[in-house]
Amino acid sequence: MEPAFVLHRWPYQDSSLLVELFSAEHGRFRAIAKGAKRPKSAWRSILQPFTPLQISTRGRHELQTLVAAEAIDTSLNLKGTALYSGFYVNELVQRLTTPYHVVDGLFQDYQETLELLTQVSHVEPILRRFEWQLLCHLGHGFDWHMDTHEQPIIATQTYQFIPESGFSLTNASNQADIIVLNGADILRLGDFEVADQRLLNLFKRLMRVALQPYLGNQPLRSRQLFVQFKDMS
Repeated sequence: MEPAFVLHRWPYQDSSLLVELFSAEHGRFRAIAKGAKRPKSAWRSILQPFTPLQISTRGRHELQTLVAAEAIDTSLNLKGTALYSGFYVNELVQRLTTPYHVVDGLFQDYQETLELLTQVSHVEPILRRFEWQLLCHLGHGFDWHMDTHEQPIIATQTYQFIPESGFSLTNASNQADIIVLNGADILRLGDFEVADQRLLNLFKRLMRVALQPYLGNQPLRSRQLFVQFKDMS
């Protein structure tokens, strides 16, 4: 048995579920939960996102079969903005990780992020933190204190953020498809100083650009759902 969370689930045949799991020992993978849709199944209520689980699977192929699952705690109480933020975190893990590739520390950071989302009303710093952690875990982090030419970031200089590379000295101005920052802001963001809403907005824009090469052109469903939620609330 190993700790795990359900990232997503789909109906499978008449009475089963196909679940995408994220576990501490095997990373992200899919498994068939036979009979989990039946009214009397013990798995019916626990095989859903944000419930801490202990699981066991078997199989020789990429698609495993779930043989045991139990909730080790109550489902994390995510509501409103925190709930949609949890869906966003799940989708990032789904889209950016490789099946059966275990990344040291990522499961712990994922679980801690979900727990923090239950404790705060302002979720954006938590999401920016996880986005950065995920980039670093996957080997896509960039340097906040050195530019692309391995020179120290200078507070009084101006830099352009280049996805997959980092910060480069520039004379360009801020445009829709170009992020230009002063060195002082870069250094503050590198120290995670995000109490200032202006800096937090800058961090959000920066992370979107940084994640884009790895997410590709397919829109994030969780962002679309969140926009719909905000329109209705």
